[in-house]
Amino acid sequence: MFGVLAAWLLAAQASAPTAPSPTPLPGTVVLDRIAAVVGDDLIFESELRKLTGVGYLPREAGESDAAYRDRVLSTRVVEVLRDRQLRKTGGIEPKREEVEARVAALEARVVKERGETVDAILARAGATRDDLFLFVKRGMALESFVRERLSPGIKTTEADLRAYYDGPFREEARAKGLASLPPYEDVSEQIRELVRERKLNAEIERWTEQLRAETRVLIYRR
Repeated sequence: MFGVLAAWLLAAQASAPTAPSPTPLPGTVVLDRIAAVVGDDLIFESELRKLTGVGYLPREAGESDAAYRDRVLSTRVVEVLRDRQLRKTGGIEPKREEVEARVAALEARVVKERGETVDAILARAGATRDDLFLFVKRGMALESFVRERLSPGIKTTEADLRAYYDGPFREEARAKGLASLPPYEDVSEQIRELVRERKLNAEIERWTEQLRAETRVLIYRR
């Protein structure tokens, strides 16, 4: 889901109001800094350091540390916007085994990327395994909430399916070097799922933009 919204996330952050980080008074010790304000909720730099440090989101090719940090922050802003709505419903609790499976996949990816142990990665990020579990659990809860909220309103028509079959499906088949398309009747259910997913992603983007327009979001400059 995050991949579908990546371009929008970056554009949204670029257009969000920004403010300089507050200058600490002489003699004070800075324990943390505010990275963003979303309504009445705060996102702290310490959380961003943990999220970037553990590789919560996969890195894009050639992405700088600053760009990666900003993309993680954009993702957290969206999560907070959605969480504000989730709190009104009483919450969603992902199954523990599903969260653990997602955590294991994240750990395997980051270990492969960095050539370090999970413990070394967590130590450098100032995070714990409990932090990692909670980050993943939160993301999964919000993902389930969004899909459950918006999926019932997604409808597909025969015209939608035919248009996809004659357009994107045909282009994808040609790109794969297929000489001919399978009969429409043989792939109609597969196409229905693809079309539903595209429509759902578009609705998620529209809804997220609406939440952001209705909420004061302030991004602090570093």
